[in-house]
Amino acid sequence: MRHRILAILMTALLFTALGTQSTVAQPATATIYIDGKQLVSDVSPVIRQDRVMVPLRAIGEGLGLAVNWDAANYFVMISTNESYLMAPAGVVGSPQSTIRIFYNGGELKSDADPFILNDRTMVPLRLISEEMGMEVDWRADSYEVFISRPAADTTHELPNLPPSEQILDPVEELPAEEEPVTDYEEKPISSEPTGALDMEALIMGQAQVDAQQLRALLYRNNPNAPDLIDLYLEIGAKYGVRGDLAFCQAAKETGWWRFTGIVQPWQNNYCGLGATGVAATGDEDLLGADPSCICYEEGVHGAIFATPKDGVEAQIQHLYAYATKKPLPEGTVLVDPRFKKVTRGIAPRWIDLGGKWAYPGYDRNKYPGENGFAEAFAQEDTYGHSIIKHYYAQMF
Repeated sequence: MRHRILAILMTALLFTALGTQSTVAQPATATIYIDGKQLVSDVSPVIRQDRVMVPLRAIGEGLGLAVNWDAANYFVMISTNESYLMAPAGVVGSPQSTIRIFYNGGELKSDADPFILNDRTMVPLRLISEEMGMEVDWRADSYEVFISRPAADTTHELPNLPPSEQILDPVEELPAEEEPVTDYEEKPISSEPTGALDMEALIMGQAQVDAQQLRALLYRNNPNAPDLIDLYLEIGAKYGVRGDLAFCQAAKETGWWRFTGIVQPWQNNYCGLGATGVAATGDEDLLGADPSCICYEEGVHGAIFATPKDGVEAQIQHLYAYATKKPLPEGTVLVDPRFKKVTRGIAPRWIDLGGKWAYPGYDRNKYPGENGFAEAFAQEDTYGHSIIKHYYAQMF
């Protein structure tokens, strides 16, 4: 009898202890702040495996990122624009017990498995800070999460290369066989009346709005952004490229210069040149671009430009390569390391950039099937259309 009573008491104590642990494991409702503003989410952070787990979609959208859930493969795609809302080609779907996360085309690795809670994907807070480059502060005493975009680093400079590693005499190379010079008939430069929204606008042409209008647009969207407007207008005019729309493309690519993606502010890379989702090795071929203006650095995503001017000019040169088969203007220095990779003249209009500059250049979930791009194009819902409709159009 004594042993039976002792067993009952031990069992009661065990369940009491387990109940206490369960209570401790359930944290109070945590509050999330993004750039100082409280985030409203239907799912609060929780603690699992000694990790603070947070709702990915709510935070991604709170940071101004596009988020897409692929239920068939258990993929989460996060992108600073619409260009990376599908998993990279060739990536095989996972079992439903494994959630894989892709950020601007690159897969993020987590030290704790993501999971679904109330139809929301929960990820470790560390993933937001270490893999997505955000500044994160978890305050355990008050159950508060503070997330902010990193401040720009303006002190980074191009590394000094020893003479043996410099390209002294770049050799001109023909475009790759799979990217021949196109026979696309080049259209004459035309311009729409000031203030009109022309979806057929050409890449080549004069800017249709002035610096004051662009500056008002920039300050309305991000008053802390660097003012590169004069560079876009002046360098665009030098090449005969629409500097006003090139500026709007950069606004789209950088999220109004908040740089919430894999390219960082100090790179002076405003259009994602060379940012393919795979970090550079530092040994990339510059293909004739001036090594005093551009380089790649191991572990860094995309090209690094020595100055903001070089970054703007590289973007303008890349647009020039898409828009025309003409040689670069006399006396210019090549700063675009991907100039020779472009099928020359294949995209005379801004709306031609979808599927070329940005791949796939449309939302394949919204437009599934083999004719998806054609359907998106008919609905004016591709990468190039977005530059005009969602950025340039804000001025009118």
